[in-house]
Amino acid sequence: MEANLLVAAVAGLLGAIILTVLIYLLKLFGQDLDIPYLIGTRFVGIENKTQIYVVGITLHLLAGAGWGILYVILLTAMVVTPNWPAGILWGFAHGIFVGSMMGIIADTHPYIGEDKPIKSPGILGQQWSELMPYWILTLHIIYGACTLLIYHWWMTG
Repeated sequence: MEANLLVAAVAGLLGAIILTVLIYLLKLFGQDLDIPYLIGTRFVGIENKTQIYVVGITLHLLAGAGWGILYVILLTAMVVTPNWPAGILWGFAHGIFVGSMMGIIADTHPYIGEDKPIKSPGILGQQWSELMPYWILTLHIIYGACTLLIYHWWMTG
């Protein structure tokens, strides 16, 4: 199977939309995992909430499209069919990577850290709550499975 990068980007975008909706559903149930907000506050002043969310959600969705392309390129290069079981494994690895990056984000983020408006998440968000590492991994596993399910369905459908 040859990689189709446009389909991979669309699948990644749709996976990111699913992931973002799940983030805000979790927020309704008290889990404050607002990654688009964190992304937005990296680029927009914390006083402008609307612009924070526009920038944050846009960049989060674009990153999802980019990850979808990366998943498909790497799997195709390894001669592995990009499908939902592979997406589970890649989503887990993706979650570990992103969660690890959360641990160092306070070093460069203007609003995260001690004596700043946003508490540092720590590795895998473990300083936010005991369940946060599990949510981060689960959400990225769902992203990976959905992204590659959509990609595989589109390519073979």
